[in-house]
Amino acid sequence: MGSAHSWAWSSMSLIACYQQLPYKQRLCRSMISSNITRTNVQTIRSVILSITCCLPFATAAQQQPSSPTENHRLDGQFKLVSKTEAIPANVKNAFCKITREPSFAMANPGETFQADDVVIDRTLPWRRLVFAAAQDDKWFVHYERGGYGHSYYVTAFKLSPHGDSNFEWGCSVLHVAKTLEELRTMVATCRLAKADSYW
Repeated sequence: MGSAHSWAWSSMSLIACYQQLPYKQRLCRSMISSNITRTNVQTIRSVILSITCCLPFATAAQQQPSSPTENHRLDGQFKLVSKTEAIPANVKNAFCKITREPSFAMANPGETFQADDVVIDRTLPWRRLVFAAAQDDKWFVHYERGGYGHSYYVTAFKLSPHGDSNFEWGCSVLHVAKTLEELRTMVATCRLAKADSYW
């Protein structure tokens, strides 16, 4: 009974390990090699069958499709803004919280900013606005960030009845969106991130 229990535990460990591929490939291989030396061929076949059956479910869990709500986050009529001066102070304050910056610093479209990791002018901001937009109590800011890796983001905020602004969602996108429609398409497939991510 003890041997059967031990092997059952090992089998479940192997399946759990495979569900986290590719992050633990080396550990999986080590566990498989260790178990092969201690088991007979019939038992190995049972384990392989179990793993094969479980892999599709693991893949589905890791690659869940976006919900209908996520696919329509930027639907509706938005008023586009192309200047940082038009972004309200409470949205700027909320942006500073997630970027952990003491003050809001973002270049306007077309202005010079710190586009790469070679610092020439320390007064230049690390971010540059692409465009922002408002819809009722919602705001989003689409911008690019320079540094070691030039990257592009969308961050969304919601205004409270008390006048505050809170982070709602955000994600990185592949490139600058030229239109709101293009941004909608990119956001529909992006992986949402939390407020404590790299913004």
